[in-house]
Amino acid sequence: MAIAAIIYISISSLLVVSAGIFSFKAIQSLMNKKITSTHKHDNQVMFLRPTSNDPLAISTQRQEIVAMLERQFASSPSPDS
Repeated sequence: MAIAAIIYISISSLLVVSAGIFSFKAIQSLMNKKITSTHKHDNQVMFLRPTSNDPLAISTQRQEIVAMLERQFASSPSPDS
């Protein structure tokens, strides 16, 4: 019985320590991500910039959006069936 109690306490303490380490790493990762997300992203894939006047860029991005929507609706189940 004493051996089971010792095993239970040791496993519980290991779980608490690993949860603490995991939480610390998660918070640290979020802090690093917050610092890097303050930089402006020059590469906007799907959305037009407000100052974008290039017709080729606009048509290319529209084609990407249409293609994405076609893929999404092609993979969704039909309500008619």
